[in-house]
Amino acid sequence: MDDESPTEASRRDIAKRVSRACLHCRQRKSRCDLDSNGNPGRPPCQRCVRENRECILGGSNRGGRRIRKNKIKNFTPANPNSNSNVNPSPSKGSDASSPATSENRPAQSHQPPSSYPGPVVFLPPNPPAPASVAVEEDDASINSVPRNPSDAWQCLTGIATQTGTAEPRQDRVQSESTSFPTYNGLRGGVVPEFTTPNTGIRAYRLVQSRSLDPETVWQLISRYADNFHPYLPLVPRKYFVRNALDDFAGNEKHLLTAVLTIASKDLVDQPEIHEYCSKYMHELISGIAAGAECDVEAVEALLLLAEWEPQGLRPKIERVGRGEEDRAAWMHVGLALRSGYFIGMDRTSFRGDPYGDQESEARRRLAWASCYVSDRLISVRIGRAFWSRGPGPMTGLVSQDFPSLQPVQEGDEDYSKIWQAMLDLTQLYGNVHEVLYSGMRASNQMMLMGDYVKYVDDFRLAILRWKSLWGSLDCSPPMRATLQLSYEYLRLYTTAFAFQAAISQSLVQPKTNGQGQREQLRSTFKNVASMQDSRFIYESVDAAKSYLTILVDSVDPEKHLHFMPLRFYLYGIYSAVFLYKARSFGMMLPSEEAKVQGLVARTTEVLKQASAGTDDIGARYARLLELLWKPKTPTSHPNPPGTQNSDFSMQALQNPIADPGYMQFSPANDFSWLDLEAVGDYVSGDQISGGMLGLDAFQNGSDMYQGQDRSQAWQSSAWMGDMSSNLLF
Repeated sequence: MDDESPTEASRRDIAKRVSRACLHCRQRKSRCDLDSNGNPGRPPCQRCVRENRECILGGSNRGGRRIRKNKIKNFTPANPNSNSNVNPSPSKGSDASSPATSENRPAQSHQPPSSYPGPVVFLPPNPPAPASVAVEEDDASINSVPRNPSDAWQCLTGIATQTGTAEPRQDRVQSESTSFPTYNGLRGGVVPEFTTPNTGIRAYRLVQSRSLDPETVWQLISRYADNFHPYLPLVPRKYFVRNALDDFAGNEKHLLTAVLTIASKDLVDQPEIHEYCSKYMHELISGIAAGAECDVEAVEALLLLAEWEPQGLRPKIERVGRGEEDRAAWMHVGLALRSGYFIGMDRTSFRGDPYGDQESEARRRLAWASCYVSDRLISVRIGRAFWSRGPGPMTGLVSQDFPSLQPVQEGDEDYSKIWQAMLDLTQLYGNVHEVLYSGMRASNQMMLMGDYVKYVDDFRLAILRWKSLWGSLDCSPPMRATLQLSYEYLRLYTTAFAFQAAISQSLVQPKTNGQGQREQLRSTFKNVASMQDSRFIYESVDAAKSYLTILVDSVDPEKHLHFMPLRFYLYGIYSAVFLYKARSFGMMLPSEEAKVQGLVARTTEVLKQASAGTDDIGARYARLLELLWKPKTPTSHPNPPGTQNSDFSMQALQNPIADPGYMQFSPANDFSWLDLEAVGDYVSGDQISGGMLGLDAFQNGSDMYQGQDRSQAWQSSAWMGDMSSNLLF
């Protein structure tokens, strides 16, 4: 050492100073004098003594891979009790009793001095990180150019996650069990606080708040699996086992709450259960709408709710159905689609873009296909444009693409084939809607020009081909009934366009002998066989009658219809309203009218039998049909619901024209057969004045368009309403 050159000695002194400095001096990037305290090489340094600070000796910065400061903010070591995972061994000269030892340093780093933001943490040099990993982390935000702010945010989130900066917030964890009001107002008591954290089903909100117990939750899941699940099998089968209850509650709270809400909606003896579940479900839906993080299970939950629409989710329930379920389903489906798009579920439509493991990929594909089906069917039901026009299952998805729906044992229902049949039928629904019902202006022009005939004919052939392919599918009677009902309503939806076209063409023709609109329409439809579109008109009426016949003859109201999705109820209501509108044009003979009215009467009885109470969907819409089909007095409009008898007149059933005044109303009736709210206004006496349909010109005695030809008045007013509505009759 005596022969050491001055240059080597100064280099050694510099290295010694750099590797041995307290944390405060290292932060200030100033010299740390550890040799002036009588104990060379040991803290405290001269600056910390002068400023009366705690002097902590820092470790060496040599070796290993240094992490940037902005990446280790609030870093929490994975194992704070391990020496090798935090800092390298202390440099020579420090002993085990030093306050800078690795055992004490992690604990002190959580409570640093007020002026010190936190120590810089370095990864140990042994074992060294692979170069490819470092390059991949450093170049993640350089090589890929963000296309939008969301991509940039995802890039930053990925970097933060890889470096371990995502430290769980204690307040967020605690809020999971304390922010919910625990239904104290409903239960009339105070829920005791839990002193120990729960996991699994006991950590589920409704169980933790003592609103439900685990056994009740399992009973509701079993009830859902037996009765509701077959009609939309989105819930993974693994959750229908008692041992999986903890995983179901811990990982899929949205889906579990939707299952409980649907399964409890008809429990008349215990209405408080449905109230608890509905309140929690409403909170979860509000969170999704507000941007809370969610996954595929939240999308599945929204789709299930859209199919059944529990009453507890609606603030008000009227005695007569007015289409509230359609409005709620429209919103739930739209929220499910947006959530699915955000988490990238649309990529499952293309087999070449795998998202994860096969089970997860298959589940996401099934959920996205369900979004596609629900979007098309709700648009067809209410006559609105599709919510989503993005990628759908257009890549020829077949039953093999849905392994979770395939039978496990011999004799099980093959839901994968049923789902494929429904996908093919939904594609036809979407094509009919986009071509014939694309918009009021396009539809009106097509009706008056007559070029709709080729489209309707082509669609009829495609629908028949579907029936020849799937009509003989081997499945249980309830599932076969759902396919048959969907098929019949598609026939009605397609051919009803030609019926409306015949009405439009009749109304624009010049009048003769001063006859009114009602007389002109009745004379036009008096002999349907001589009309150009007679085959379509006959088929539309036949499809509506076939739907109601299947509903009353082939579906058990208490065992099957009671649990079916609400669209099969509403398809029946639409069919009955369509027959009512068709009757008003005088196209039915008296004998056929009697049969149709008797069929509607049987439909109302079946709907009542399928209802759990007077507020259930079947009972509410049965009352709507009773008020609609009840004979009207010739001198006045229908009375308010409170003054009308809700039962059919047996005399009217036997002789539908005994009361000559039951047809003395506008031929357009001021409501569309797809607008249940307008039907409710009509039967309750709250007549709309053309605000939506623009049909004031049809009212008898109206002088709004005196001095103007009625056909011109109709053309100028009939399309002044909601341009997204599709049918006027």
